[in-house]
This record gives sequence, C-alpha cells and structure tokens, in this order.
Amino acid sequence: MIGMMKTGFTMIFAGLLLIGCATTDPCVNILQEKPLEPGIRMNSVNIIDTSLYSEMVGATYCDGVQIAPTTQEVNAGQPGSVVTRFKISVQQTQSDRTGAGTMQVWTILRNHTNYPLQIEGRTQFFDSEKTPVEEMTAWQRVHLPPKGIGTYKVKSTRKDEVNYFYTEIREGR
Repeated sequence: MIGMMKTGFTMIFAGLLLIGCATTDPCVNILQEKPLEPGIRMNSVNIIDTSLYSEMVGATYCDGVQIAPTTQEVNAGQPGSVVTRFKISVQQTQSDRTGAGTMQVWTILRNHTNYPLQIEGRTQFFDSEKTPVEEMTAWQRVHLPPKGIGTYKVKSTRKDEVNYFYTEIREGR
C-alpha cells in the first residue's frame, strides 16, 4: 500500500513539474529546415554540407494559428520569411582558359565564424552538351582564417571540349 502511494505521489509530482515547465506564451516561433534544391546547375558552386549552410523557413503561431509568414510570403521571398544561417559563403566564382587550353575554375569563399575552418571542394567538368567529360576531381582542402577569405582552385585535364563546370563544397573531414 505504501509503495502504491509513493508511486502515485511521484506521478503527481512529475505531472506538476511538467505543467510548470510549459510555456505561457501563446505565440511560438518555429523554424523548419528548408529542403535543398535538387539538380546540377552548370557553372555554379553548391555548398552540400548543411552544417556550413542551411535555410530555415520561419513561422509564428498564436493559439495554434499561423500568423506570419504565410506560405505565399515564404514562396514570394518576403523579408523575414526565411532565416539563413551560414558559416561560409561564396563570394565569387570564375572560370577561364589557361595558356595550355584547359579550363581553370576558382571560387572565393568567406568564413563568417570567429574560428578557422577547413573546407573541401571538388569539381566536375562538362562538354557543350552538358555531358561529363572528366571524373569528379578529388576533394581539395582550403584553410579559411577567422572572418577571412580563401580560394579554391582547380584545372581540367582536357582542353577545348570542356565548356562547363560544377563545384561542390563541404566542411573538411
């Protein structure tokens, strides 16, 4: 009998504790990770590591009703509807031909953190019909100083048949 009373008091105490921890604010902000867009865009850089870059769709609810932003505002890109968190950003990417006729690609990356980062990049080269003409390059490491910039550079091995590139960036492993 005493064991049942102890169990009962324990459950009541736990229930009161949980009720006391509940928020009294009827308005709650919810952030949900926005899915990455699929596909390869030619002559572009894609940060594939979500720990380096992620977009969050924000919403505010009051008494269970979403008051801001609406789905239409998010889809229209209204200010405040998408929260972006990032450690790095792409400042610029360019390509040109070397004297030997190969394609050279470089990407300037900015570290937005207060500590050094190691990132890695790799590139795929394509012909005029957007068909891969080389294997994806090996991952190449770039060191980014705190609040600084660094450059990822790579060259194709083939010459004139290379017309496009696609670069992926991830955090160093």
